[in-house]
Amino acid sequence: MNDTSVIPPTSALHRRLETIAATQRIAVFAGLPGVGKSFLLQQLAILAHGAGRRVHLFQWDVVRGAFETPAMLARYPEVDGFTHAAIKKAVGLWIRDAIRDWDHRYASREHLLIGECALVGDRLVELVQPAPDPCEPLLAGHDTLFLLPVPSRPVRDAIEQRRRQTMAAPRHTREAADAPPNVVRHHWAQVHAEAAQLGLTTRIVSAAVAPYQPEVYEAVYRHWLRHRRTETLQLDELFPVTRSVYEVDAVESELRATDLEVARIAARLDAANA
Repeated sequence: MNDTSVIPPTSALHRRLETIAATQRIAVFAGLPGVGKSFLLQQLAILAHGAGRRVHLFQWDVVRGAFETPAMLARYPEVDGFTHAAIKKAVGLWIRDAIRDWDHRYASREHLLIGECALVGDRLVELVQPAPDPCEPLLAGHDTLFLLPVPSRPVRDAIEQRRRQTMAAPRHTREAADAPPNVVRHHWAQVHAEAAQLGLTTRIVSAAVAPYQPEVYEAVYRHWLRHRRTETLQLDELFPVTRSVYEVDAVESELRATDLEVARIAARLDAANA
């Protein structure tokens, strides 16, 4: 395993991730596409493995993929890179039970679950919405920490440039499934529009053309994450990327729905829409 983090050990970010890697039970990176979630997940996994933790993951493209069966896609097709709302809902219905089951199965503190969720566009938004179910105490409690990466504008521009390069010439199969530029722009427009509705920005700019504003982005996500323990990670510098951010070694397991679970969720959707 390439178990060396590319974040300098002297940096505040490295020290904070190192502490989280050693002490946290569940860590979830939340944020827009193109803010460094997958990179930070990889780096946290490296540090956790180095600290003797047994790492488990969940990522949107993996958990979504289990629900994109031929039958589901025939009914709920992807259009212009946008996942159908019904499939997003199906994944959201499943994820909370999956995390609760993981917590029961891997009860020892040596296990660490690292995940990522975009929230915007209703991608795994169920993780941050309070619900009267057995998973709520775990998601809202001290054992779970949501991490909000907030890149500066130059850093985000550089991340987006890297994304375009990796999508054009993928080094990993998951890079080809990254959100395309039109989806990234659409999701930022959604965040900007939400900021206007919440009174978090006074700029009179069309959401479709508004430039990325770190403070606006952070404020909206802080609002969405208000029911969860949340910590902002300010990203003001770029780090050398020597391999795909999706290359995460020594992973104990990844959360993924079984065929039976997908069928059960599909039946729940059918009943709700009947």
